[in-house]
Amino acid sequence: MWLVFALMAPLFFAVVHVMDSYCVEDIFERPWMGMVTSAFASIIVFAPLPYILPFVDWSWPAWNIILFALLAGALIQLSQGLYFQALSYSEAGIVAAYWNMIPVMLLLLSFIIFHQILTLSQYVGILILIVASTFVLLLDTNFSSRKKSFILMTIASLMQACAYLLLDHVYQFIPYLQTFMIMTVGLIVVGLSPMLLRRVRITMHQSSAVLIKARRLIVSIEFFNLCALALAQKAVALGNPSLVAAVETTIPAFTFILSIGFLSIRRRALFGDLKAYHHLSLKLIAILLMFVGVWYVS
Repeated sequence: MWLVFALMAPLFFAVVHVMDSYCVEDIFERPWMGMVTSAFASIIVFAPLPYILPFVDWSWPAWNIILFALLAGALIQLSQGLYFQALSYSEAGIVAAYWNMIPVMLLLLSFIIFHQILTLSQYVGILILIVASTFVLLLDTNFSSRKKSFILMTIASLMQACAYLLLDHVYQFIPYLQTFMIMTVGLIVVGLSPMLLRRVRITMHQSSAVLIKARRLIVSIEFFNLCALALAQKAVALGNPSLVAAVETTIPAFTFILSIGFLSIRRRALFGDLKAYHHLSLKLIAILLMFVGVWYVS
């Protein structure tokens, strides 16, 4: 069952990547604004709480568990900030492929911390996914931009890997919904923290007219992002974090497909990147390898 949630999450993440790429290029004055607007939009997740809480068996866990969940949300949000900066250097599909470093980092962290060992077929699947992802990364022709994106996304992937392990631990003590809500609080707090800086507030105020005009798009993006996070964390709650992260390496495949799909429908579509057509046949081969890797992992 975990595989169903793990495969649905990449599709939602891909939608977010394509839309975020548009925002970074045409709406946000600075890439980091994506993290702040995302945090504001995330507040919508608490709107239905008055209607949900009466039917939820809510109990306060130990403070260390709350801190772990908050820290996981904080790490996810910080990684999102680095991701938005990377989007200003490379196309959405390439940046999405950099997330495929997460399974490697998870394996290393799991082995070092928990001495966790997977089956041979699962290691083969992960290896195939890593090779396919590396192949996609090399298709980024701008070396200078690729280098900057790689550094940013390496740090972001490490943060995501740590967040996965923290959440996997938290799920042993409190239910999925409660964990997700606490994690979202951490995500919002860190996302809004740049507003403490006067320079950030000035920039946000100067861009307020553009942001208000794009408010529906921004809220829609965060809705898809929260759905993706919810699906991914449900998969972690039901399965193994390393395997969930491995399946999520299909995100670049979905991102390329969506970019090309939007442009095929309309050449001047709002979403989609013409660079997605570059080395298209090679990208399709890499996508096929990714799905083979997922089959071995499952």
